[in-house]
Amino acid sequence: QVLEQLQPGTLGTMLVVALKEEESARKKYVMKQVECIEEKQANKALKEAMDLLKLQHPNICAYKELFVTWDNKISSLFLCLVMQHAGQGDLSSLIKEKRQKSEKIRDKVILQFLGQMVDALFYIHEQNIIHRNLKPSNVLVIDEVSFMLSDFSTEALMTDEMKWKIRVEEDSKSWMAPETLSFSFSEKSDIWSLGCILLDMMTC
Repeated sequence: QVLEQLQPGTLGTMLVVALKEEESARKKYVMKQVECIEEKQANKALKEAMDLLKLQHPNICAYKELFVTWDNKISSLFLCLVMQHAGQGDLSSLIKEKRQKSEKIRDKVILQFLGQMVDALFYIHEQNIIHRNLKPSNVLVIDEVSFMLSDFSTEALMTDEMKWKIRVEEDSKSWMAPETLSFSFSEKSDIWSLGCILLDMMTC
């Protein structure tokens, strides 16, 4: 059951959902819907994304379920990724709020953020998983000094050239490593993006 639609991203639509059978508890999840060009792409992306279900780390948003669905209204395939709902906002909103108030993010918070993100990236890279889409809006703020990586992407989706071009054009400030503009991703790409986020936090 869809409860709310969040700000749409270039690579997909984000929805706040709940299971109908859990109506009394109303436990919320976030579901990302990504339109796929063809069934082959959807199945490949689903196969890649299955590895996300295995991730268990305190600073990584847990994935609950993955599936492919067909929308009869627009005759299109969608890959759906269901993940936990943090409910505290994201780092992008925090940085924006601090800038509006002309406030600095405390050094302690930045150090905690850096330590947690390095640990989370080391964990996924050890399992041959690359985030590919690391930016402030994909870092969840759990509390003042706790953060969580979310919204991973797959190679099959990130090499959708049309969506990639839209993403590059829409991002006035980019956190993407230079090599990713030619669809080349590696662990170093994630580290570059983390450095850009860190700079953004230190200069807000």
